[in-house]
Amino acid sequence: MRSTGGWTGRILRVDLSTGRIKEDETRRYVPDYIGGRGIAARIAWEELPPGTGALDPHNVLMFFTGPLTGTTAPFSGRTTVSALGPQGFPREWFTRSNMGGHWGPELKYAGYDGIVFSGAADSPVYLWVHDGRAELRDASHLWGLGTYATQNRLLAEHGSRVRIATIGPAGENLSRIAVIQTETESAAGQGGLGAVMGAKKLKAVVVGGTMPVEIAHRDEFLRKTLAIQREFHTPTPSGRGLGSLDPEKVAKYGERFHACSQQCIARCACFYTKVPAPLSGSTLSGQYHCVAALFEGFRGTFYDWNVGFEAGFELSKIANDYGINHWDLLIGVAPWLKLCRERGLLTELDGQPIDLDSPPFWAEFMRKIAYREGAGDLFAEGGWRAINTLGVGLDIAARLFPAWGYAGHWDGHGDHANRVVFPYWLVSALQWAVDVRDPIASGHCYAQNCMRWSPFLAKDKGLTWEEIACAGAKVYGHPAATDPRSGYEGKAWPGVYHGHRSMLKDSATVDDWVFPRIFSTRTPDRLARAEGMEGPSFEWHMIRAATGAYEDEAELDLACERAFNLERAIAVRNHGRCRQDDETIIPYFETLENEPNPLIGERQKLDRQRFLGLLDEYYTLRGWDVTTGVPTRQRLLALGLSDVADALEREQEGSRPVPKE
Repeated sequence: MRSTGGWTGRILRVDLSTGRIKEDETRRYVPDYIGGRGIAARIAWEELPPGTGALDPHNVLMFFTGPLTGTTAPFSGRTTVSALGPQGFPREWFTRSNMGGHWGPELKYAGYDGIVFSGAADSPVYLWVHDGRAELRDASHLWGLGTYATQNRLLAEHGSRVRIATIGPAGENLSRIAVIQTETESAAGQGGLGAVMGAKKLKAVVVGGTMPVEIAHRDEFLRKTLAIQREFHTPTPSGRGLGSLDPEKVAKYGERFHACSQQCIARCACFYTKVPAPLSGSTLSGQYHCVAALFEGFRGTFYDWNVGFEAGFELSKIANDYGINHWDLLIGVAPWLKLCRERGLLTELDGQPIDLDSPPFWAEFMRKIAYREGAGDLFAEGGWRAINTLGVGLDIAARLFPAWGYAGHWDGHGDHANRVVFPYWLVSALQWAVDVRDPIASGHCYAQNCMRWSPFLAKDKGLTWEEIACAGAKVYGHPAATDPRSGYEGKAWPGVYHGHRSMLKDSATVDDWVFPRIFSTRTPDRLARAEGMEGPSFEWHMIRAATGAYEDEAELDLACERAFNLERAIAVRNHGRCRQDDETIIPYFETLENEPNPLIGERQKLDRQRFLGLLDEYYTLRGWDVTTGVPTRQRLLALGLSDVADALEREQEGSRPVPKE
């Protein structure tokens, strides 16, 4: 297929068991599934049979870009990686992760929209992709190296312009919290997909190319993307955005702003060129942002340890080099260790005192995780599995890990790094209930947006509570949707809406922190706009101009809903997912929130019966059976998924039928 724009038209298929490489046509999946996460869901439905394990050769590992990847669309350029995830609990759900950097755009320049890996090699290999050609090469000289050394070796072999996605020792040793790393910090972190690469003996994927990405309507695309870029210069008034550098760190460490994906203009990450490393005695450089900053710790907070900036920076680089998931370690395991030590429940590991103020303790703990030595062998299984195996501090862990084997994220309870209060975490609870991992992109959509524009975090730089409530009512169609005093009313539709927007961002691919663009300080009604484009429609405008498809925004919305329902169908068919699973999230939210809504004044907790009613409303809006949580046949047919409806019906014959509305 020769695309009119956006898509290259080609997908690589690599059978690692046989070494055979062939090409598939993107047009089999677009525009129905957009790209990225959407295409991966369709392939998983077709090619992942029930009973397959995450580390089985039959697991399908997919790297996908989207129609905006490799273009000049602002905040574009990310890569979605999908497979059955080893981190998943109680089942190894089909899941996804996402990474920034330049790898995704470079794959497009090499001529491909995505790569699908099946099977497993007998010995270590890496894939080399360049300008429409691909070959598997021996990686025995790379096996055992960290992610940085691997990239340096491959850059020396293939030239400085190529981009590399690789695993470190954690992935090789099948840690369930192993990441896929690119550049100095960007990673597909959640899901344990680095272990899937390790099980397949796939050390790295190297991409390089010079092929252009075609645009269907160039002038329109340029005009609209520039307008959207200019609009962003009214950033979120609290947290990340157009921030300022620390003069002391500029002088001492060479601090500068650094984008985590190719076309991102947000100043949410920094790069350091000369940081003394106290453990190794060397000088380090690299990107440092997001949860990595918790390595240094912050006195007087929930993350009450302190190793200092220099040691914290070095520890983050050690974790990156081993290929270990920062989020599981810092939001889940480390606070659990701290609280267990304070209660006297667990004071040492392998005979060494637990001391989070000690950089050597951290470094040795991570080394043991990467190489599965001593207690590290247990924690390589992921924080939730390790703690349940130990049987110590289970009540503490229950406050840190909401569900599915993942530590808290934008939920107002276990995640103390991101502040969100009632009623906004009700939408987070819905998102956690129906997902298979932490719903980061969906959480960024709603809870982050409401909180970071509010007086709670932005103070006098943001919007008033009344302005947030009025703007939210226009976006979500309900006066209570973003009203800080509203409670449970009006929260079901934001849960549905942002599930689709999460799918859109992971499929397009664009930054999950920036989009959808909703609030603004520049417009009378406080809704973002740019040259006649409504903020929540920015992605559609860019995709339509790039591809020439989706003449009606409703077509794009339907594609998002189609892929979202297909993911649910995979969970139902392959893992028996049902409403009972979704409700396991409830006890986590029945504890008191971290801090109170200042307009309410008292800390709140989930009301089980009211949340069950909210879940009923959510299922109804989705077209899922209220009793089972399974997509109804009628809804699947409306989405063009008749084959999925038939398959689910066959699967459930003799047990429970696919519900009909």
